Formats: sequence, C-alpha cells, structure tokens
Amino acid sequence: MALFSQTSQQGFQALLWKCHMFWPVSRCRQLFAASFSIPNREKINYFSFMTSSSTALPVDPKETDALLTKKRSEIDCKEGKGWDEETKEIPEGKVHFSSSVGAAKKWSMSPVQLRHKFSNVQPPEKPLQAEEWNKLREDFQSPEVFEEVMLNSMIRCNSPIDVAKSLLTHLAKRNGDIAYNLLVKYLTLCVQQGQASEICDVYDIMKVRFKIIESGAYSLLIKGLSNSDQWRMALTLLEEVKKIMIPSRTCYQSCIKAASRHQEMKLAFELYDEMSAKDVVPTLDVLQSFFDFSRGMKDAELQKELFGILLYLRENQIYPHRTFMRSIKLWFE
Repeated sequence: MALFSQTSQQGFQALLWKCHMFWPVSRCRQLFAASFSIPNREKINYFSFMTSSSTALPVDPKETDALLTKKRSEIDCKEGKGWDEETKEIPEGKVHFSSSVGAAKKWSMSPVQLRHKFSNVQPPEKPLQAEEWNKLREDFQSPEVFEEVMLNSMIRCNSPIDVAKSLLTHLAKRNGDIAYNLLVKYLTLCVQQGQASEICDVYDIMKVRFKIIESGAYSLLIKGLSNSDQWRMALTLLEEVKKIMIPSRTCYQSCIKAASRHQEMKLAFELYDEMSAKDVVPTLDVLQSFFDFSRGMKDAELQKELFGILLYLRENQIYPHRTFMRSIKLWFE
C-alpha cells in the first residue's frame, strides 16, 4: 500500500505504528469516546421499496408506476448527497473528535449539519504535503472539524484515494492519532471505489486498535470485500459479526450477491434462509438477484427455492417492479 512523497517507502499501517496509532487497552478505552455510535440500518428507512435497496414489504400496486418515475439518482442529485449509502448508518447525535496527545475536543454539530453547512467545500485534486494541509486547515473557518469536512467532500466528489491517504498520513504524523469516525469515512471512500487492498488494511488497523468494531463499519467492510475477488473474506467477517450481533441487511445481502455471482447458489440460499429466520427483511434487489444469477440452471432444488420466493411474494402481496418482473420472465423462458 504505497504512499506518496516522503512516505513512499512506507505502508499506511507501518506509518500508523510509527505514529503510535496502536495504544494499550487503557488508551483505547479513552479513544472509544471519540468514535461514532453506528446503529443497525434496519432502524432507518430511507427509500421506498421501488429502489434498488428497497425492502420486500407489501405495498399498494397503484403507487408502483408513480414511484418508478422518480429515479434514485435524481433524488441523490437534488439532495446533494453523493454518498455511499453506508455512511447513513452514522447517527445524528453529537460528534466527538480526537485531538493531539491529550483530551478530546467536542463539537456539537451533527453529521447532517456538517454536510449542509460545508456542502460547497471542494477537496484538493492531488495529494498535498504537510505544509499545504496545515495552510488549508488554518484558513478553514472551523479548524476543529476540518478533517471531517474534508473527508466528507472527498466522498461526495469521489476523490482519488491518494488524496484522502495524504490527509490521514498528515493527521497521523501531526497527532499520532486518527479518530474512529475518520477511519470509517476513509473506509467509505475505499468501498465506493472498490479498493479491496485498502479495505483489508483499514480492517487490520481497526481490529488491532479498537476493542469494538460497530455495525456500520462491518457493513462497509463486508460490502466492499463482497464486490472484490476477496469475497470469501466477507463471509468470514459475516461469521465474526454473528458472534456479537445480528448482522445487518446489508451484510447478508452483500454476501448473498457475492455467492450468487460466483454461481454458489446453495450458499446464497442458505444465507437467505438464515437471514429470514432472524427476521431480517430482504430487499427486492436481492430477491431479483436470485433469478438473474440462476438463469439457465436446471437444478431441481434450485427451482424449488425460486418458486418459494414467488410464493413469498404472492402471500405477502408484494408487487415486483418492472426490472424484477423482467428477470422472472427471463428465468421462466
């Protein structure tokens, strides 16, 4: 994981070790106060069932066409989001930021308020040196939230990963400390860009430094890895999550899609059955994926499972959207 400029010969993890990123347990406990609390995404409902991340719950069929006319991309553009949806798992409570070498500074502004207040901030187009980051921070109207705002803008603009890495490198050298929430934001950018090796590195850092990795971070890790050639590591992380909590819908569905893409339909349905047994409601998106990836397969047991999904839709009066209906039609053909 090569860095640039003066740290080109060091890996990101090596730099963090050098900057005393990994503290004893007593220090880690102090740092936990500086991390976000990330709830289960099942508690938050952002989109109607007609979107790709929709929940397979009963709806009024008369509303179907109306909902289809408003694309999610249009909604995102109007609201100025540009975020990976996993960032929405971060709560709207007060945010605590770690400071250099001592106590933490508190900034009582929610993530949503930060995004709206500083929505026009543009990130650099290339990695900066320490002096350049210092100058930007000094000129910023709220220096205490500079790194938070800058990483938000990088996610929004999908900045090159090296730009974000240069900011964290500078922060680690200056403070010897990077807060949990900033690592989560860097992880969000890595997932957004499919940077599998970076995702693994962030996981290794979190695993050593923090006693607890929260639900939102696990969802990001699993989502990112499941879309890469290291998708089986996502299954390993899912097992890890099961030991401490009920996995989120994103965790299950990311693994289901990964298994389906690699034609491991038996594994995909095992995860689906496990998900349903825990009352984690699937989205229409993941149900559609079963039909998409099973096309052309003649296995009797697989066909039985797919007819089971159709029965589930009928019994719950769930009306598939047009793309889902097309997938079902193509599967029958």
